[in-house]
Amino acid sequence: MNLFGFALGNLYRRPARSSLTIAAISLGVASIVALTSIAWGFEASWQRANDARGTDLIVTRLASENAMPSPFLADKLQATLKGYPHVQEVVGLLSEMLSVGDNAPPVFVFGWEYRSYLWQHLRLIDGHLPANDTDADIVLGSLAAELLHKKVGDSVEIEGRQFLIRGIFDSPAVVENGAVVMTLTLAQQITDKPGKVNILNIKLDDHASDSVIDDFKTRVRETLPGYLAITSGELVRKNAVVRISKAMSNATTLIASLVGALVVFNTMLMSINERTREIGLLLALGWQRQTIVKLIVSESVVLSLAGGLAGILIGIAIAGGLEHVELMRGKIEAVFSMPFLIAILGLSVVLGVAGGLYPALKAARMLPSQALRQE
Repeated sequence: MNLFGFALGNLYRRPARSSLTIAAISLGVASIVALTSIAWGFEASWQRANDARGTDLIVTRLASENAMPSPFLADKLQATLKGYPHVQEVVGLLSEMLSVGDNAPPVFVFGWEYRSYLWQHLRLIDGHLPANDTDADIVLGSLAAELLHKKVGDSVEIEGRQFLIRGIFDSPAVVENGAVVMTLTLAQQITDKPGKVNILNIKLDDHASDSVIDDFKTRVRETLPGYLAITSGELVRKNAVVRISKAMSNATTLIASLVGALVVFNTMLMSINERTREIGLLLALGWQRQTIVKLIVSESVVLSLAGGLAGILIGIAIAGGLEHVELMRGKIEAVFSMPFLIAILGLSVVLGVAGGLYPALKAARMLPSQALRQE
C-alpha cells in the first residue's frame, strides 16, 4: 500500500470524525463561493445592463455611491452636455425600487426618456412599447411578468396608480428582465421627482476615440462642479452595494479560512493523540520521520480537499437557489469562473497543510520507546 492509500485508510477508520471535519470545511467554502458569486454577479448584471443600452459615458453626482445614485435636476446640465464635441445623445434615466401590487415583492422601476436609444436593445416578446410620453403605459421584463403573473393587457398598481401593461420584453441583462420600464415623465410623476434623474447617459458618435472620452471626463470635472463623467464599469465599482458585498465576501473568506484551518488542526491533533502507539510502531519499524510528516499532512489535505469540493457544489447550489427566491429574482445573478473555483481548491489545500503541519511535526518528533509505552 502506498502512502496515499495508507492515509485514506486512516481516515476511513474514523468515519464520524472525518465526515464532521469535511462538513465543517464544506460549509465554510460554500459560504465563500455563494457570497463571492453573488457579489460578482450583481456587479456583472449592472455592467451588462449599461453595456446593452449602448451607453458610452455616464454623468452623475460626484458623491453618488448609493445603490441608486442621488437624483438631480437635469435640464440645464443636459443642455450643456449636448454641446460637447462628439455627443450624439444625452438621455436621462430615473430608477427606483418600488412595490408593484400588494402581495408582490418590490422590483426595479426604470424611467427612460421616450424614444431615446435606451429602448432599442429590448427585444419584444409580446405587445409593443409605450405609444407616447404621457399615457399610463408600461412594459415588463420577462422575469417581472412571470414574477407578477401578468400579461399584456393586464394592469398593475405602482405607488397608488394603475398602469396598463403594453408589452413584455427580453433583455441581455437579468436586472432589466426583472424590472418595470416606463417613460421618464411617468417615473418622475409617480416618485414625485419632477425634472430629476439618477444619471445622464451619454452616447458618443462613431468618431469618438479614447482621447475624446478622456477629454469629456476632464471637461465635466473642471466645468461642472459636483458632477463627474465615468464609464458604466466605474459607476458599478463605485456602487456602495457592490463594495459592501465584496467586503463581506472578503471577510467571509478570511473567517472561513481561519475556522477551516482550526478544524483541521483539531481533528489531526486528536488523531495523533489517539494513534500514538501506532506512530511509535511505524517509527520502530524504520519509517522515516519525514514520511510520518507526509502521512499526517496527506490526511489533512485529503480532508480539506474533500471539504472544498463539497463546499463548491453546495455554494453553487445555494447561489442558484437564491437566484430563484421570489424576493431576489431579477435582482441578482450568480457568476462563477473556473479560475475562482480552482483558487478555492487551492485554498483548501493550503488549509489542509496549515492545519496538519503542527500535528505532523509533533508526531514525527515522538520517540518510539515512549510512544509504544503509551496506553
